[in-house]
Amino acid sequence: MGDWKTLSIPMPSVPADAPWQLSLAGYLRQRTELPSLALKPLGLLDRYGEVAVGPDAMAFDGEDVPWNKVIRLVVRDVVEVVSEAAMAHEAEKIRSMLPPVPGRKWVVERAMTLLGDIAGPRLMRKRGGEVVSEVVYRGAFRREKTLQAGVFAALVMAKWPDVQRSLVATARVHGIEVYGEAPVGETPVELTPVEEAPAVDAASESVAAIDSQ
Repeated sequence: MGDWKTLSIPMPSVPADAPWQLSLAGYLRQRTELPSLALKPLGLLDRYGEVAVGPDAMAFDGEDVPWNKVIRLVVRDVVEVVSEAAMAHEAEKIRSMLPPVPGRKWVVERAMTLLGDIAGPRLMRKRGGEVVSEVVYRGAFRREKTLQAGVFAALVMAKWPDVQRSLVATARVHGIEVYGEAPVGETPVELTPVEEAPAVDAASESVAAIDSQ
C-alpha cells in the first residue's frame, strides 16, 4: 500500500452507483506500519470524520441521511469551512474522544499530521476546492435539519474532487437543489506570501498544540 501520503484511494462514481465511504480511522488503517497498540484507540474513531455517498443515502460523521429526505445541498469553498478555529476544535475533539490508553498519542499525532498535510496546500489559496458543507434534510415531523461536513470530510472532498462531484451529481439525480457552486471555469487564485502565512500557520499550530498534550 505504501506511504500514507501517496496512497491511492478508489473514488466513488459520478453519480454514485454503489455505496462509498471514507473515514479518518479508515484512512489511517491503510498505513502499512500501523502499530498494534493503536488498534484500540483507532477503533473509537470509527465513522469519525466520515464522508459517505451511495445511490440511496449519504453520510457525514456517522449520521446517515436517505436521499429521499434531503432538501438541498450547500456548496462552499474549503477555505470557508476549514478555518483556524475549526482546526483547533478538531484537534481537541479527537483528543477528548480517546481515553488515555496505549496508542492514544500515536493516533492523535497521526490524525492531526494527516489533517495538516492535506489542509496546508489548500489553505494557501483564496479558493482551495469546492466541498459540500451542509446537507439540509427533513427530520422528525418534517422539520428541517442541517448536517454539516466536518474538517476531515471537507478536506477529503477538496483533495479528491470526485467525492464532492459524486455527492452533487447523486443529489441532482434525486431532484435535489444544490446551492453555492462556483462559476464553471473559475480557477484558484494564489495568495501572496504575506496573505498565505496565517492560514498555513493555523494548521501547523493546531498540530503542535495537540502533539504537546
